[in-house]
Amino acid sequence: MNISNGWIGKAVVHLLLILSVAVASFGYQAIAHSKTSSPAQISNPEKSIVLTKLNDKVWAHTSYNDWNGTTYDHNGLIVSTSKGAVLIDTAWGDDQKTEELLKMIKKHLNKKVVLALITHAHDDSISGIRALLNEGIDVRSTHLTAKLAKEYGYPSPNPTLDANPVMKAGGTVIEAFYPGEGHSQDNITVWLPKYNILFGGCMIKSLDAKDLGNLSDANVEQWDDSVKKVIEKYPHVKTVVPGHGNWGDKSLLFHTIDLINQHTQS
Repeated sequence: MNISNGWIGKAVVHLLLILSVAVASFGYQAIAHSKTSSPAQISNPEKSIVLTKLNDKVWAHTSYNDWNGTTYDHNGLIVSTSKGAVLIDTAWGDDQKTEELLKMIKKHLNKKVVLALITHAHDDSISGIRALLNEGIDVRSTHLTAKLAKEYGYPSPNPTLDANPVMKAGGTVIEAFYPGEGHSQDNITVWLPKYNILFGGCMIKSLDAKDLGNLSDANVEQWDDSVKKVIEKYPHVKTVVPGHGNWGDKSLLFHTIDLINQHTQS
């Protein structure tokens, strides 16, 4: 009788082991399927716009444009909220490119853009503003960016960010910060505290950058102080997205300071 009970016990344990493996396998397949059904990157047919998933709610949008005979990239962000999508910077190029970006967001993220922030008045950040305004999107910037936009021939964004730098879309807080001059007179950063993601824009250089890039409107003397203010304000940053090139961690902030020091010492 004891032998029989022991055999039955082993059989039950063996059966439970098979079931647990089957359940685990099913769970793994379900997870794998969910990852493949939501790809990490999406591009348009011309590959002039690429959306890259940073997490379940935040995507980077990268557009490619020719400048002085060379093709360059430019990054922005898309933040998905319960109230719609928030767009950081337009696509770089004509209005059609930003129109296409809006369509991609609607199709692949199932969100309509309800708010947009412009981080500075250079064409890589603002060139598609007419496409946003034509859709009735609330486009915001600082007073200085709005003033410069008009000088550069663009419609002025709504200059609210100086007085109201912290916004809330659904349950997502978005904070604009003007640390001072650097890459341009008006460059700002955008902070997503819920995700510890900082959009550094063109004020912050990627680790691949070997120099400071376009200095036509730069204030190199003040640039390093501006970056230091960003470092002090956001000590818990985990991901930094620069205006151009690859994103990474807070080492991009220190790399930018190194490049500034190299430039001033040369």
